[in-house]
Amino acid sequence: MISGLLTVALLFFVFAQAAVTRSSGQSAADAAALAAARESRDHLFEEFLHTIDDGGDIENILSGDDFHVPEACEDAAPQLADRNDAVVISCEPDYDRTGYTVEVRTRDTVGESLLPGTEDQTARAEATAVIRSLCERESEEEDRVELRCEDDRDVAFDPGDQDELPEARDLFYIYLDD
Repeated sequence: MISGLLTVALLFFVFAQAAVTRSSGQSAADAAALAAARESRDHLFEEFLHTIDDGGDIENILSGDDFHVPEACEDAAPQLADRNDAVVISCEPDYDRTGYTVEVRTRDTVGESLLPGTEDQTARAEATAVIRSLCERESEEEDRVELRCEDDRDVAFDPGDQDELPEARDLFYIYLDD
């Protein structure tokens, strides 16, 4: 009876180890996808600043057109996956949702247990992070830009005044999508 209980307890431990490894992989995938989206959001914001300096049209930028930048999948996603002890298997822009889908594999394994073959088992996980625009242009004059934003957080600023410029998070929201 005691050996049976001990075996059951050890099996629960194996499943707990696997769950921890899987959870670690999901955290790494989430972090990597968010990092890729953040890199693109920052790129969109830089383009926004350049465009308002040049007096150009900001509509395409605010709508997220041309959000994809190679650095998102080449640098940002792998860096955050690595910090979470995982490696990026794939990182792809999701043009339908304006974001990135990242798949990772953990470096840690489930470890040795009563179940043969678990010592080399790693976890794979996938996450998608989306960039959503919060604002659209209300009006644009020579010395003033007005944006209508969600939740009645309208933004108005003088493009030449660095202290008045909005921040990237004021214009774009990043979130994990199922």
